[in-house]
Amino acid sequence: MKISSIRKWLPIVGLAAIIPIILNLVLGVSIIQALVASGLTVLLVLSGFFFRSFGKDRRPSGYQNP
Repeated sequence: MKISSIRKWLPIVGLAAIIPIILNLVLGVSIIQALVASGLTVLLVLSGFFFRSFGKDRRPSGYQNP
């Protein structure tokens, strides 16, 4: 992984971690459930960025852009 790509992801991942915590606390959910929701959201965002970064370099042989 490149350090530059991680630096681009960090603000988005931080925002993705904060939003579920704030929403769950506003709705009156326990802090444990808020932290679990935040962790799952961070995992989802990181895996999406990971697959996006490494998936675009690999193309089948003979692939041409239309």
